Amino acid sequence: MSVVGSEVYPDWPMETLKAQAIAARSYALAHMFQPASRFFDLGNDERWQVYRGIETEWNTTQAAVQATRGIVLTKSGRIMISMYAATDDIVRDVFGGRGMSQTGAYELGKRGYNYLQILGTYYPGAGLSQIRTQ
Repeated sequence: MSVVGSEVYPDWPMETLKAQAIAARSYALAHMFQPASRFFDLGNDERWQVYRGIETEWNTTQAAVQATRGIVLTKSGRIMISMYAATDDIVRDVFGGRGMSQTGAYELGKRGYNYLQILGTYYPGAGLSQIRTQ
């Protein structure tokens, strides 16, 4: 919940928050299987996800995470490393155009796109899978 509230603004459209929750969850889980190092799954700089603790958890980010609980992006039967960044320019320059632009997702959410449409725009050919959660 904190990652969503740290990566995007909690007053963004709910569908954008849901798309961010799924992308962030997928990214983190993929790194559990391909860790950043033998000591930890993710790194602690801005190349990785932003986590600021409970002060960035909001009712909207909690709702987005709960509404998408256990849903991950997959490709070829595996959880995908779903890259995302603040802008289209960063996605293009850093990730070769493959990944979600958070400001682009915001704009799509404002235009009425649902989270499936937002994710489909930025992760073409990806599927969604439900993982078991406790």
